[in-house]
Amino acid sequence: MNGVVGMHVRRRTRYPIARRWTALAAVAALVMSGCDSGPEPTKTQEPRVTYGQPAADMCEGMKMAEVAAESGLKLRSSDDPTVTFDTRGSDVYLNCGVSAYDESDRFRTEIGKFEPRGTVSLRTHPTHEDAERDHESKVFSLKTHERAGQFNASSQQISGWWDEGVYVQLMLPMDPKEYPSIENLDAAAVEVIYELRHGNLLVNTDLHARAPTPQIEQVLAFLREFAEAITKEAVSHLSRTGPN
Repeated sequence: MNGVVGMHVRRRTRYPIARRWTALAAVAALVMSGCDSGPEPTKTQEPRVTYGQPAADMCEGMKMAEVAAESGLKLRSSDDPTVTFDTRGSDVYLNCGVSAYDESDRFRTEIGKFEPRGTVSLRTHPTHEDAERDHESKVFSLKTHERAGQFNASSQQISGWWDEGVYVQLMLPMDPKEYPSIENLDAAAVEVIYELRHGNLLVNTDLHARAPTPQIEQVLAFLREFAEAITKEAVSHLSRTGPN
């Protein structure tokens, strides 16, 4: 009898303890489920624009003559356009030269007709990060004259269809001593530069011309619009993937 009673007592003291630990475990499970209602959402990287490499004959297909005509200019047949194609490692560089002139007397100087010339250069990088680093380096270099206070250089950040963009303009009065046969020379050499990055693509459009000093601001505005039109035409010939 004593042995049976002893076993009965041990059972009565064991069950309450088991129930207490079961209840605590249930509470802990509820607390844990409240803190972690489900798996964390997977972070998906937004798609980025990626350009394909330019072809060596891409400049030939550009409608630069039409772009020039829309600005009231004519493209010289000998420069329609010149092409430089350079493959360096896994990035590709294409440079298209443009030379135009105005048949009217608009922006004419004592030296001659208004003749904007320049280039549009396209470089595709294997990664977006490579393009970002290259763009940063080029912008720093472009601002050298501005930091040194040379050529009346100025720059500004610009926004548009691109990811990053900088516009630079320079102006240098022409030295009459270089043109001794011209009296009362009142002109300046002006230059505008677009340095843009869109995805893995870098674009540099550089135009320069002579401008009559009283019309420098009008000439700079004209060259800026012409440079943007040339840039759009060039980029439109590249293949691309990613969002519009």
